[in-house]
Amino acid sequence: MAPTKHILLALVEDKPGVLNRMSNVFRRRGFNIHSVNVLETIETEGSDRPGLTRVAIVVSGSAVILGQVRKQVERIVDVVKVLDITTEDVT
Repeated sequence: MAPTKHILLALVEDKPGVLNRMSNVFRRRGFNIHSVNVLETIETEGSDRPGLTRVAIVVSGSAVILGQVRKQVERIVDVVKVLDITTEDVT
């Protein structure tokens, strides 16, 4: 049986090195990153957090271990929030 694919969405500060630190967490835990998509957020009037970027990462592996990895990524200084947005339809 193939490992399950998961999608994580991270909101991060738009600073050099953030993506590298995030990918190192996955590497240390043995997760294969299938894809990464980085999208600059649009600043809107009244936004309290300008300069943020969204990072979508598709990885495969155990949901339990991925939950631990998600928490580790959230502890990175420039990471604001990480959500697991996986649905059952992801293949």
